[in-house]
Amino acid sequence: MKNNLTNSNATTLLAICLLLPAVAPVQAESQTTGQTQEQTGQNYQIPAGSLTSVLNRFALEAGVSVLFDPAITKNRTSAGLQGEYRIGEGFSLLLRGTGLSFRIENNGQQVTVYDPAASLIEAPVGTLMLDTMQVVAQSGSRSQIYERADGTSIIGRTEMDRTGPRHASEILQSTAGVYTATNEQNPSVSVNIRGLKDFGRVNMNIDGMRQNFQRSGHGQRNGEMFFDTEFLSEVEVQKGAYAGAGGAGASGGVATFKTLEADDIIAADKTSGGRLRLASGVGKWANGQNPSGSLVLAFRPTDRTDVLIGYSRKDSDQYEPGTQGDAVYWGQNDYYINTGIVNGTGQEMESWIAKANWHIADDLILKASAISTTTRYGESSAIDTDQAGTYKEYQKYCDTDSDYYGQYPDFCASYSYDSEGIYPITSTNDTDTQSYALDLYYNPDSHWINAQAKLYQVSTHNISQDSDDSYSVTTHTDTLGGVLSNRSEWSSGHTHLMLDYGIEVFQDRNRPDADSEVLSDNDVDLLAGSTPEGKRQLTGLWLSSNWQYRRLTLTPAIRWETYRLWGNTGFYDSDARADSETYGEQLWQYADIDVDRSDNRWLPSLGLAYDLIQDPSNQLQLFASGGLSWRPPQITETLTASTQPSHVTAVNTYPNWMLEPEETRSWELGFNWQLTSQKNPQNTLSVKLLHYYNRTENYIIYGTGTATPGFVGTPFYAYSSMYVNALNDLIYEGEELQLDFTFYNFYGGLNLTRTERGYTRFNDHEDWGLLYNAWALGGPDGEDPSSYCPDYVNEDCIAAGTLYFPPEPEWTGKITLGARLLDNTLDIGMTLTGATQTGQYGSLWGTLDGTEDVAGEKIGLRPYTVLDAYGSYQLSEALQLGFNLKNITDREYIQAMGDGMVLTYAPGRTLTANLQWGF
Repeated sequence: MKNNLTNSNATTLLAICLLLPAVAPVQAESQTTGQTQEQTGQNYQIPAGSLTSVLNRFALEAGVSVLFDPAITKNRTSAGLQGEYRIGEGFSLLLRGTGLSFRIENNGQQVTVYDPAASLIEAPVGTLMLDTMQVVAQSGSRSQIYERADGTSIIGRTEMDRTGPRHASEILQSTAGVYTATNEQNPSVSVNIRGLKDFGRVNMNIDGMRQNFQRSGHGQRNGEMFFDTEFLSEVEVQKGAYAGAGGAGASGGVATFKTLEADDIIAADKTSGGRLRLASGVGKWANGQNPSGSLVLAFRPTDRTDVLIGYSRKDSDQYEPGTQGDAVYWGQNDYYINTGIVNGTGQEMESWIAKANWHIADDLILKASAISTTTRYGESSAIDTDQAGTYKEYQKYCDTDSDYYGQYPDFCASYSYDSEGIYPITSTNDTDTQSYALDLYYNPDSHWINAQAKLYQVSTHNISQDSDDSYSVTTHTDTLGGVLSNRSEWSSGHTHLMLDYGIEVFQDRNRPDADSEVLSDNDVDLLAGSTPEGKRQLTGLWLSSNWQYRRLTLTPAIRWETYRLWGNTGFYDSDARADSETYGEQLWQYADIDVDRSDNRWLPSLGLAYDLIQDPSNQLQLFASGGLSWRPPQITETLTASTQPSHVTAVNTYPNWMLEPEETRSWELGFNWQLTSQKNPQNTLSVKLLHYYNRTENYIIYGTGTATPGFVGTPFYAYSSMYVNALNDLIYEGEELQLDFTFYNFYGGLNLTRTERGYTRFNDHEDWGLLYNAWALGGPDGEDPSSYCPDYVNEDCIAAGTLYFPPEPEWTGKITLGARLLDNTLDIGMTLTGATQTGQYGSLWGTLDGTEDVAGEKIGLRPYTVLDAYGSYQLSEALQLGFNLKNITDREYIQAMGDGMVLTYAPGRTLTANLQWGF
């Protein structure tokens, strides 16, 4: 399906391109990310650590070379750098308390660090960093993770461009410990960290602005964010309990999508600059990739102000899937899917970004940001299994070469298999997301004050119109938030202490609506109630510390968080329960419920790191951390009172205002190992390997077969569902490996994740999956749920399983191998991405564990490996040409964690060409 946002999109982009000569003179100088900025600052998030490693990282991110004698930094530590600084300011703070000094040379391209007490005025011994060209290729992304004493993953701009993402989730797929619940028809992203996702378990944010939009639907994607990859500079994923800004209420972790800054566009000695990017599918392998592009302009009107503006437009038609192999073990369903196209994957997206920085004083910066993304796309509620099943069952009777041919001539004469209708479009969506923020940075010449404040507002508005025009549903979420934090530090000898503390507050408000000319008013209200109206506010205070003594680092932290959720809900109890002696006829009346819930928790955490080897060419760090986090119930989970009119048998969802917050205990244990050749510092090997474990108590799931108070009889999924707390605990554990190497002109990387999902034992039942109380709100007399137990459940009145809980693959991985040739002007390489696939995708009503049906046949998704290639050539200092060839072998597969109802096949072989012009 070809979507269309507006007829003027192409002309808008063309007009902006034609105006370029008028707004910014063409400059042939090289456009380098992170160039030295002595008149304006750059934002840094460099953690405390050994002075050697901290100087290394700062130089990489700043885009300068740094020289010093390794002997003068040995056994010294630094507090790191958090905030926006100029080069000189950054080195001053990093060297504070060390007794060392520095000088900036070679027009700001080189910094020399020396010990004035030893009179090392001449050039010091040894070269620490790579030259500026190599800094561009490696800085600011994966090189950072090996300085972090935790499982943090970082995806930089270089990695994104090598991916050549058609869908935004592709930039995260196969990142260690990270998954995305991907429906190729829907351009939104739902981040899964170590098994935890949806309903705020992961804080998905853009530049610190939480993207808390939720829309109830199939595929367990109750937490989506919309963004344009063109404006991203980096994605940082922090895993597990996090004591800091953004950690409130996030039990799985924090995924921060960072956008471009003016310093990423303007060269060091210029006052303006720009970046134009264009991409398009090529020839017979274009596979629906239409011309798309982005334009970003940046200006520095004065030495204390800068402005960035950008516009992007993406366009695609629906694509063809791969043709080689099979994506699914159809097993008991016995389906055969032969589709020539994946309906609904034609999408359009328009985005713009605007930023401004004002250096009010040397120690005070004010920043304003605005980001907008508008998308239009179609969706299927489920794959057309009726047609697929009919084809599988009757094709032999219509095949002229079959022994069964001729037995059903009437059927064969009228039946036609529609290979382009397996994914029938059931709704069309228009979604608009707007994010606004004001930031204030205050960093005077003081050990005690390094303050930041943020105020932001995010609004996401979705209108979903069904294909029959019988009804439309509006889902609208507004988030208003603020963060205030400060950092204080103290040093003495070999001891360094840093305190990070602050407060974070945010409030979500849902404003749903529905409209229909054919449904009754009651059905319309129930339809709108699938993502109900209500408010939820969460406040968190934190105090985290980083205490370093020689090679040992301790990071204890404590958080206190409180939440409040309020709104109105209820349900019309229309089931035949007249035999209830307790409630009698009142069960037939609408129960109106005012909900106002609140709770709070103290949440401690502790980290430990030890630098076992501190040689500049051989660094080995051991680390461990653990903590307690929580996730209070969301608006949808608490207040939902709805039904789905498209179901033949209505599926009613009742509210549950008795939900308890989830509590997650997590820990990780691992090491960082970095090797650097003494003869050639360009030859490096970096490894991060760890084991993780998280266990969630009171996990909230969508349970079927539940009952409301006073119910007498046997609950059945078709008229009794609600969100409930699991009685047993959900456990995820596994290993993560991240590896990078450079060897002369060659480089490579490896991400590998093993994930295992399990459950604690409950009343001798450990193989049922998640168990929940079928009478979550009370039994037939409104009291203890165990006061009434029908025969179909065990003696403790529990039920098992849940809908739409797609399992994570046991293994996912990605290998990258590449080379930089022709004086680093040519970058070419290949990636191999793969996943094992487990889980009963063909059995929607089961526990979704295991890979065999009752007959012993395999069901679910097949494992896959996909080979991609990429390349870029620096045609001149300003112009770069490139390509991405995806799915070279034309493999038929479904992404790991792909939607379990729609089962959208991933794109087949696709070739795109791209151009980037910096001016």
